[in-house]
Amino acid sequence: MTGLTYIQDAVKELMGTKFAGHDVQHVFRAHALAVQFAQKIPSANQDLVAAAALLHDCDDYKLFGEESAKLLTNTRRILAGSGLAFDFCDQCIKIVQTIGYGKRLAGITPDSIEGALVADADMCDAIGAVGIVRCIEFGAQEKRPFFDPACLPAEVDHESYKQHASHNTTLNHFFDKLLRLRDLCLTVPGKACAAQRHQVLVNFLQAYFAEVQAPSIWGDFLAKYR
Repeated sequence: MTGLTYIQDAVKELMGTKFAGHDVQHVFRAHALAVQFAQKIPSANQDLVAAAALLHDCDDYKLFGEESAKLLTNTRRILAGSGLAFDFCDQCIKIVQTIGYGKRLAGITPDSIEGALVADADMCDAIGAVGIVRCIEFGAQEKRPFFDPACLPAEVDHESYKQHASHNTTLNHFFDKLLRLRDLCLTVPGKACAAQRHQVLVNFLQAYFAEVQAPSIWGDFLAKYR
Protein backbone atom coordinates (compact mmCIF):
# COMPACT_ATOMS: atom_id res chain seq x y z
CA MET A 1 0.00 0.00 0.00
CA THR A 2 1.37 3.40 -0.97
CA GLY A 3 1.30 6.35 1.38
CA LEU A 4 -1.41 8.08 -0.66
CA THR A 5 -3.56 4.95 -0.68
CA TYR A 6 -3.18 4.70 3.09
CA ILE A 7 -4.27 8.34 3.46
CA GLN A 8 -7.26 7.84 1.19
CA ASP A 9 -8.43 4.77 3.13
CA ALA A 10 -7.88 6.47 6.49
CA VAL A 11 -9.80 9.56 5.41
CA LYS A 12 -12.66 7.44 4.11
CA GLU A 13 -12.87 5.65 7.46
CA LEU A 14 -12.68 8.90 9.42
CA MET A 15 -15.19 10.83 7.33
CA GLY A 16 -17.54 7.98 6.49
CA THR A 17 -20.28 8.97 8.92
CA LYS A 18 -20.19 12.71 8.18
CA PHE A 19 -22.96 14.23 6.08
CA ALA A 20 -24.62 17.42 4.84
CA GLY A 21 -21.98 18.99 2.66
CA HIS A 22 -18.91 18.09 4.72
CA ASP A 23 -18.54 14.43 3.89
CA VAL A 24 -16.08 12.11 2.27
CA GLN A 25 -17.61 12.77 -1.15
CA HIS A 26 -16.70 16.45 -0.80
CA VAL A 27 -13.15 15.42 0.10
CA PHE A 28 -12.85 13.14 -2.90
CA ARG A 29 -14.30 15.75 -5.26
CA ALA A 30 -11.87 18.38 -3.95
CA HIS A 31 -9.05 15.85 -4.31
CA ALA A 32 -9.99 15.13 -7.93
CA LEU A 33 -10.21 18.85 -8.73
CA ALA A 34 -6.89 19.61 -7.05
CA VAL A 35 -5.14 16.84 -8.99
CA GLN A 36 -6.77 18.09 -12.21
CA PHE A 37 -5.59 21.64 -11.51
CA ALA A 38 -2.07 20.42 -10.61
CA GLN A 39 -1.73 18.64 -13.94
CA LYS A 40 -1.86 22.09 -15.58
CA ILE A 41 0.97 23.43 -13.41
CA PRO A 42 4.24 21.60 -14.30
CA SER A 43 6.07 22.90 -11.23
CA ALA A 44 3.52 21.52 -8.76
CA ASN A 45 4.26 18.40 -6.72
CA GLN A 46 1.21 16.35 -7.62
CA ASP A 47 1.63 13.86 -4.77
CA LEU A 48 1.74 16.69 -2.24
CA VAL A 49 -1.37 18.25 -3.77
CA ALA A 50 -3.16 14.90 -3.65
CA ALA A 51 -2.25 14.20 -0.01
CA ALA A 52 -3.12 17.65 1.26
CA ALA A 53 -6.44 17.66 -0.61
CA LEU A 54 -7.39 14.33 0.95
CA LEU A 55 -6.53 15.61 4.43
CA HIS A 56 -7.85 19.17 4.23
CA ASP A 57 -11.10 18.53 6.14
CA CYS A 58 -9.91 15.89 8.60
CA ASP A 59 -9.88 18.41 11.45
CA ASP A 60 -12.63 20.77 10.32
CA TYR A 61 -13.98 22.50 13.44
CA LYS A 62 -17.57 21.91 12.28
CA LEU A 63 -16.99 18.17 12.33
CA PHE A 64 -14.33 17.54 14.96
CA GLY A 65 -14.32 20.58 17.23
CA GLU A 66 -12.04 23.53 17.85
CA GLU A 67 -9.27 21.61 19.62
CA SER A 68 -8.87 19.16 16.76
CA ALA A 69 -8.87 22.07 14.29
CA LYS A 70 -6.13 23.83 16.25
CA LEU A 71 -3.89 20.80 16.75
CA LEU A 72 -4.68 18.98 13.47
CA THR A 73 -5.05 15.83 15.53
CA ASN A 74 -6.46 13.58 12.80
CA THR A 75 -4.21 14.95 10.06
CA ARG A 76 -1.08 14.29 12.10
CA ARG A 77 -2.23 10.82 13.11
CA ILE A 78 -2.97 9.78 9.55
CA LEU A 79 0.30 11.16 8.22
CA ALA A 80 2.23 9.42 10.99
CA GLY A 81 0.83 6.09 9.83
CA SER A 82 1.32 6.73 6.12
CA GLY A 83 5.03 5.95 5.98
CA LEU A 84 5.65 9.10 3.94
CA ALA A 85 8.85 11.09 4.45
CA PHE A 86 8.97 13.59 7.32
CA ASP A 87 9.60 16.58 5.04
CA PHE A 88 6.64 15.60 2.85
CA CYS A 89 4.36 15.27 5.88
CA ASP A 90 5.56 18.59 7.26
CA GLN A 91 4.76 20.33 3.97
CA CYS A 92 1.35 18.68 3.94
CA ILE A 93 0.56 19.91 7.45
CA LYS A 94 1.60 23.45 6.51
CA ILE A 95 -0.82 23.36 3.59
CA VAL A 96 -3.74 22.03 5.65
CA GLN A 97 -3.15 24.81 8.18
CA THR A 98 -3.94 27.39 5.47
CA ILE A 99 -7.10 25.86 3.98
CA GLY A 100 -10.52 27.33 4.72
CA TYR A 101 -12.61 30.43 4.16
CA GLY A 102 -12.41 31.52 7.78
CA LYS A 103 -8.62 31.42 7.59
CA ARG A 104 -8.65 33.49 4.42
CA LEU A 105 -10.78 36.08 6.20
CA ALA A 106 -8.07 36.15 8.86
CA GLY A 107 -5.46 36.89 6.21
CA ILE A 108 -4.00 33.36 6.07
CA THR A 109 -3.11 32.43 2.49
CA PRO A 110 -1.21 29.39 1.15
CA ASP A 111 2.42 30.24 0.42
CA SER A 112 3.10 27.41 -2.03
CA ILE A 113 1.63 26.51 -5.40
CA GLU A 114 0.51 23.17 -3.96
CA GLY A 115 -1.36 24.92 -1.16
CA ALA A 116 -2.95 27.35 -3.60
CA LEU A 117 -4.17 24.48 -5.78
CA VAL A 118 -5.74 22.67 -2.83
CA ALA A 119 -7.36 25.89 -1.58
CA ASP A 120 -8.81 26.59 -5.02
CA ALA A 121 -10.18 23.07 -5.34
CA ASP A 122 -11.83 23.29 -1.93
CA MET A 123 -13.42 26.62 -2.83
CA CYS A 124 -14.58 25.43 -6.24
CA ASP A 125 -16.41 22.49 -4.68
CA ALA A 126 -18.32 24.98 -2.52
CA ILE A 127 -19.83 26.70 -5.57
CA GLY A 128 -21.61 25.65 -8.73
CA ALA A 129 -24.42 23.09 -8.73
CA VAL A 130 -22.71 20.90 -6.14
CA GLY A 131 -22.10 23.91 -3.94
CA ILE A 132 -25.80 24.81 -4.01
CA VAL A 133 -26.76 21.29 -2.95
CA ARG A 134 -24.15 21.27 -0.18
CA CYS A 135 -25.38 24.61 1.12
CA ILE A 136 -29.01 23.47 1.19
CA GLU A 137 -28.13 20.15 2.83
CA PHE A 138 -26.11 21.80 5.56
CA GLY A 139 -28.78 24.42 6.21
CA ALA A 140 -31.42 21.69 6.52
CA GLN A 141 -29.23 19.75 8.95
CA GLU A 142 -28.84 22.88 11.07
CA LYS A 143 -32.62 23.52 10.82
CA ARG A 144 -32.13 26.98 9.38
CA PRO A 145 -34.87 28.70 7.37
CA PHE A 146 -33.94 28.87 3.71
CA PHE A 147 -34.91 32.50 3.04
CA ASP A 148 -36.22 35.43 5.03
CA PRO A 149 -36.71 38.55 2.86
CA ALA A 150 -36.22 40.77 5.91
CA CYS A 151 -32.88 39.17 6.85
CA LEU A 152 -30.55 41.16 4.64
CA PRO A 153 -26.91 40.23 3.96
CA ALA A 154 -24.33 41.80 6.25
CA GLU A 155 -20.60 42.23 5.93
CA VAL A 156 -18.68 39.55 7.81
CA ASP A 157 -15.06 39.34 8.88
CA HIS A 158 -12.94 36.73 10.63
CA GLU A 159 -14.28 37.66 14.06
CA SER A 160 -17.96 37.59 13.15
CA TYR A 161 -18.10 34.87 10.48
CA LYS A 162 -18.70 31.77 12.62
CA GLN A 163 -21.20 33.43 14.95
CA HIS A 164 -22.97 35.26 12.15
CA ALA A 165 -23.32 32.15 9.98
CA SER A 166 -24.76 30.04 12.79
CA HIS A 167 -27.68 32.46 13.26
CA ASN A 168 -28.46 33.09 9.62
CA THR A 169 -30.62 31.77 6.81
CA THR A 170 -29.33 29.27 4.30
CA LEU A 171 -29.66 31.72 1.44
CA ASN A 172 -27.67 34.36 3.26
CA HIS A 173 -24.74 31.94 3.27
CA PHE A 174 -24.49 32.59 -0.46
CA PHE A 175 -23.68 36.22 0.37
CA ASP A 176 -21.63 35.47 3.49
CA LYS A 177 -19.34 33.12 1.62
CA LEU A 178 -20.21 31.39 -1.64
CA LEU A 179 -20.46 34.42 -3.92
CA ARG A 180 -17.11 35.67 -2.60
CA LEU A 181 -15.09 32.55 -3.39
CA ARG A 182 -14.53 33.23 -7.08
CA ASP A 183 -12.40 36.25 -6.29
CA LEU A 184 -10.36 34.38 -3.68
CA CYS A 185 -9.00 31.73 -6.03
CA LEU A 186 -5.25 31.93 -6.55
CA THR A 187 -4.30 29.83 -9.59
CA VAL A 188 -5.11 30.02 -13.28
CA PRO A 189 -7.01 26.69 -13.42
CA GLY A 190 -8.75 27.44 -10.14
CA LYS A 191 -9.91 30.86 -11.31
CA ALA A 192 -11.24 29.42 -14.58
CA CYS A 193 -13.23 26.74 -12.79
CA ALA A 194 -14.52 29.19 -10.19
CA ALA A 195 -15.72 31.65 -12.83
CA GLN A 196 -17.89 28.98 -14.44
CA ARG A 197 -19.30 27.74 -11.16
CA HIS A 198 -19.89 31.26 -9.86
CA GLN A 199 -22.20 31.92 -12.79
CA VAL A 200 -24.28 28.88 -11.74
CA LEU A 201 -24.79 30.51 -8.34
CA VAL A 202 -25.84 33.81 -9.91
CA ASN A 203 -28.28 32.11 -12.31
CA PHE A 204 -29.84 30.10 -9.47
CA LEU A 205 -30.33 33.14 -7.24
CA GLN A 206 -31.75 35.21 -10.10
CA ALA A 207 -34.31 32.51 -10.83
CA TYR A 208 -35.13 31.99 -7.16
CA PHE A 209 -35.66 35.69 -6.44
CA ALA A 210 -37.93 35.96 -9.49
CA GLU A 211 -40.01 32.94 -8.52
CA VAL A 212 -40.56 34.01 -4.90
CA GLN A 213 -40.99 37.68 -5.92
CA ALA A 214 -38.28 38.77 -3.53
CA PRO A 215 -37.97 42.51 -2.82
CA SER A 216 -35.86 44.28 -5.42
CA ILE A 217 -33.13 44.99 -2.88
CA TRP A 218 -32.11 41.33 -3.16
CA GLY A 219 -31.45 41.79 -6.87
CA ASP A 220 -29.33 44.81 -5.97
CA PHE A 221 -27.25 42.72 -3.57
CA LEU A 222 -26.78 40.03 -6.22
CA ALA A 223 -25.76 42.57 -8.85
CA LYS A 224 -22.56 43.20 -6.90
CA TYR A 225 -21.40 39.67 -7.70
CA ARG A 226 -22.23 39.36 -11.40
